[in-house]
Amino acid sequence: MAVAERLAAIGLVRRVVPTPAVDLHELAGRHGFRLVFTVYTDAGPLVTALALVRHVGEHDARAVVVPGFEQADAVRHLVTDLAALITPIRLYPRGHRWAGDGPDRERPVDG
Repeated sequence: MAVAERLAAIGLVRRVVPTPAVDLHELAGRHGFRLVFTVYTDAGPLVTALALVRHVGEHDARAVVVPGFEQADAVRHLVTDLAALITPIRLYPRGHRWAGDGPDRERPVDG
């Protein structure tokens, strides 16, 4: 598949989280995507989420690529609602169900 034919991905680098040295272009390509834009932020989760929504939509991105899971941890639910999440360790597909999701998540805590 030619690079131009690959689905778009955006990168996410949160400067407030330690960032390992990872080539986001190579990481995206390894999973069949092409990196078209990278969001660099030092903001909290809310502003990061707003930036991601904007750029995922603007670039019709099908994946968000991060240099480490910690970069996306605070917004992981939003990311996988919109797109796949690609980390150096694994790919979480769009719609991924995180531990704690589902009916038990809504249940009040006893005690």
